[in-house]
Amino acid sequence: MEPHWYALKVFYNKIKPIREEAEADGVSTFIPMCIVEQEGKEGLEYVEKQVISSLLFVHCTPEWLRDLKKRHLTQLMWYSEPGDEHHLPAPIPDGEMKSFMIVTSGGGPVEYLGSTITELHRGQKVRVTGGVYKGAEGYIKRVRRNRKFLVAISGVAVVAVSYIHPSYLEPID
Repeated sequence: MEPHWYALKVFYNKIKPIREEAEADGVSTFIPMCIVEQEGKEGLEYVEKQVISSLLFVHCTPEWLRDLKKRHLTQLMWYSEPGDEHHLPAPIPDGEMKSFMIVTSGGGPVEYLGSTITELHRGQKVRVTGGVYKGAEGYIKRVRRNRKFLVAISGVAVVAVSYIHPSYLEPID
């Protein structure tokens, strides 16, 4: 079978060993990270942190994912389609994953807005044509009175970054 991206919720602070196990098997992984400011001993420091704690993405076949689940029965769960009574892992479309990776690898502050936002699709769908987020597709929407660029992985996560200048945006129908 063909590999796809899948989202895993990892418990008991086991992301690092599970990621190392996956990469040892030749499976690509991704952890959404951002740089945040925080007070340190000598003033302001910039620290890399996970955007969404306990979230690990893997690019693998469904068979490999089932084997991983058998080995780590209580340490992880995968995201499945809503209403799926068989609880099969839900593949993430490559376009959604690509945009999500661009935004959460840009180095700037990223705001996690939950797993879903109602009325997400009321915002204008756009593609970023320049700058740090070039190639990402998402929505422009007001969040707490500020215009933001939102990228979503359906049922898994919605993240927002600061407003992007209109000259770098093109509408998508």
